[in-house]
Amino acid sequence: MKIQHYITTLKKAGFRITQAREALIDILLANRRPMTVFELLAALKKRHINVNKTTVYREIEFLKTNNILHEIQFAERSKRYEIATDDHHHHLVCINCDRVTDVKLSQELAREENRIAKATGFTILNHSLEFFGLCAQCK
Repeated sequence: MKIQHYITTLKKAGFRITQAREALIDILLANRRPMTVFELLAALKKRHINVNKTTVYREIEFLKTNNILHEIQFAERSKRYEIATDDHHHHLVCINCDRVTDVKLSQELAREENRIAKATGFTILNHSLEFFGLCAQCK
């Protein structure tokens, strides 16, 4: 989706569009990968948008609450953020360079999730699946 979709959604809900808020959405759309707070701060600085870390955390919480961002935490690593989309995907994480690649899995996983829910009586609300290894450039 384009940035205007997210801006319009927030405006319709009665929210202001701050420079930092708009830039964070644009950066995440442009990079098309989950980013850490420190990566986001560096990207904002490159755009000559000077905000402190607290402001970035506050904006991230706002965007998460309004279903614009999704938080991901790979194993014991830092939290990362990506634009929330309707397409469910998983991630390939390079343990050498930290490159993250989205990957979609077949419907087999959805069937397995349903089987687990039925067998255990557990109501699954969400799941996370990441693959760790070496990307093509690092191997």
